[in-house]
Amino acid sequence: MKLELFQFIDDTIHLFEQNKSLYEYAESRLMGLLEKLFEGKKDSVVAMRSRIKNTSSLKEKLLRNQFYLDYENSAEALDHLSDLIGITVQCRFIRNEAEIYKFLFQTFDLSGGVFSRCRMDHNVFLNLRMPQPQLQRNGFTIYRIDGHIMINQEKINFELQIKSLVHTFWSEIEHEVVYKNPDFVMYDVFNRNMLGAIRDNLDVVDRQLEIMYNEISYESSHVQIGMDEKGFKEFVARSINELVNRKMKDSVGFVTDFKKCSAIIAQYIYVKDFANGEHNPERMIDYLQLLNYLSDIDVEFNEEIFLENPFTSNDPFCRIIGEYWISQMNLNFQWHIFFVMLFTIQPGNNLEDFVDFANIIKILLIQPSWYEERFGQFGQEEGIYLRKELESILAEALCDADTIEIVHEDKLFQCMMRFRKFVERVEMEYHDYDSLKENMEEVRNALYHQISTIFQ
Repeated sequence: MKLELFQFIDDTIHLFEQNKSLYEYAESRLMGLLEKLFEGKKDSVVAMRSRIKNTSSLKEKLLRNQFYLDYENSAEALDHLSDLIGITVQCRFIRNEAEIYKFLFQTFDLSGGVFSRCRMDHNVFLNLRMPQPQLQRNGFTIYRIDGHIMINQEKINFELQIKSLVHTFWSEIEHEVVYKNPDFVMYDVFNRNMLGAIRDNLDVVDRQLEIMYNEISYESSHVQIGMDEKGFKEFVARSINELVNRKMKDSVGFVTDFKKCSAIIAQYIYVKDFANGEHNPERMIDYLQLLNYLSDIDVEFNEEIFLENPFTSNDPFCRIIGEYWISQMNLNFQWHIFFVMLFTIQPGNNLEDFVDFANIIKILLIQPSWYEERFGQFGQEEGIYLRKELESILAEALCDADTIEIVHEDKLFQCMMRFRKFVERVEMEYHDYDSLKENMEEVRNALYHQISTIFQ
């Protein structure tokens, strides 16, 4: 004959199974309510999970907690089962646990008895008078709140837990590794200390993750969507770099570091097509479509590049640096990759894009509105001559450096600053045109040296 306690457990499980659909409805109601309650907490609440206690777990709890001794019948036992439905509000970091718990006080009316009524759903109650966080058997704390929902005069208990990501992870470790371990292991001081150390390490990980998350959030908040220069450049540069890596792997079987080159191409595109601010949304869509299209076509890095017509320029800077690039684009593989991508991103006439790129590099190095005023005190023709001489020296120094770094933004910035300071100093030192012209060789050597040392 079956022991009476097992008959009690069987009857309780049978009643539980009969009410399963009611519990499922209650679970759905509670989850819907909590989603509404925490709708404005999406920065801290990352997930919500629920479960209805399964029969195996129910049987174990009835035996372990000796419900068969404390309650006269199955209905009374289920009525005192506090976690018949379990709901976990999973938050991002440990500090969010207390924040979410305190938030509940704003959404529940504490003027009643032990259980506070939800203002959004008067059939849902939480015991917010329980001391929190609760101390668990393992010695660690947890935010665990008893609650119930009334459905057709039927009270259905649930338990609400608030856990950070690392505490959720810890619970899984403890449950599966310790309590579900079928082997006989003494839970002695050593094991307890080891588990405590693991828990402490997870707390450290939580803080590190929070610092990293805050940094990422700060950076993201400072990248504007749309035609913000920084945001646009970062997006295009990243897309070009990824495109180069994929296409180079397909074409020549290896990849190279193209990040800094991608950045200057993105800067070139911005200055050329977006700086005037006209029709920017339409242009952005065009570039999105182009980058998407390029990801699906072949880009060859092992074929020669050709300009449609011979390159010429009346501008001394552009002529010198343009001739250098032409001499290198099918000889030096780094320059070859660069111009393959420049002409690929700018479909159309290669020569026109080449000229545009040279002009923009000059603009980045020598601000036109500033430079046009230099040496004006010597006369118009003399000023033009001196300006052309100095920009020619700048171009020659860049070409003689003979490196792809001359189009890297950090190097361009250094060159721009040195050139500007040098020109302003020369302008202050020489008060008449003739003396400056007489010492032009010395000025040339000094400027050439200043630019050259940037790339040494």
